Amino acid sequence: MLKNELCKVISSSRSVAIVTHKNADPDAFFSAYAISKLVEELCGIKADLYFPESVSAITKRIVEYFSLKVDYLSKGIKDRRYDLVFVIDTGSPEQLGEYVELISREEVKVALIDHHFTHSFFLGKAILYVDAEAKSTAELVYQLYKECGVQIPKDIAQYLLIAILYDTRQFSIARPLTFKVAAELLEIVGEYKSLAGIIKTPMNISEKIARLKASMRMNLFRAGDYLIAITNVGAYEASAARAILDLGADMAFVISENGTIRVSARAKQNIVRNLGIHLGKDVMVKLGELIGGTGGGHDAAAGAEGKNVSVDYVKGLIIKILSEILENKGLKLTPLR
Repeated sequence: MLKNELCKVISSSRSVAIVTHKNADPDAFFSAYAISKLVEELCGIKADLYFPESVSAITKRIVEYFSLKVDYLSKGIKDRRYDLVFVIDTGSPEQLGEYVELISREEVKVALIDHHFTHSFFLGKAILYVDAEAKSTAELVYQLYKECGVQIPKDIAQYLLIAILYDTRQFSIARPLTFKVAAELLEIVGEYKSLAGIIKTPMNISEKIARLKASMRMNLFRAGDYLIAITNVGAYEASAARAILDLGADMAFVISENGTIRVSARAKQNIVRNLGIHLGKDVMVKLGELIGGTGGGHDAAAGAEGKNVSVDYVKGLIIKILSEILENKGLKLTPLR
């Protein structure tokens, strides 16, 4: 018997599409792939997979490692009517690119499976299978399998475990439930060491340069005992943000411009916990709106995307938003020279 309403919706569907955020990382890719197999099990049909702007380099490498053959589209939409469209691991509609059209059609059911702060676009529009406290979407996909009463095959368990390892940075940001889910998946898979090695990717020269340029260009601010950095690079903004935290900053904002403006933000748990700041909800949603796009994410990892604005303008907006938030916490954002 199907306990979850979403399981019943899947079982009654006759045409299903699955779409993730742009440049799908392992959590997005393997969560989507696992959902496609759940659809096959529950209603005997093959779902169409859409990965806007293809998949990330590390995702490609993992897929090649397993010699996994997956049919998907990264541009263009099939000429067919869907009963149900899954949106996987996606915090805002902007991240879907052209595939936002899939969930804009009349009478289509939309289901969001995600672990980010839920954007207002999806509220009231989608069946929400969301837990913003989860550390990966793969955790939720695993739970959905259980709720639908479908046994997870060994290969799917393996892919979901890799997704969890990737999104939690090998459990460095895991919660207790993450370990429980991983342990249950590991019982199915039976081996861990080789999986952990798969997601370790040597840093290429371009990423090294981006990290170093980000550190050279950064503006540094102090708020009480906390240090906040704002900088810009041409690419690898998330990696640069993580590097700046490793250098000593408590919070980092890295802006990149390549046709569109993207902002990647990262924070250490001490500033998030002590000040009660949620990067996705408190900062990036507001920033995304101000730069003509969208934003969102987690408490300590978030992003925004917009267009037709300069890097300097975005830096000014970040400073303004942060100053207002910190002032309400009794702190003043002061530039360091």
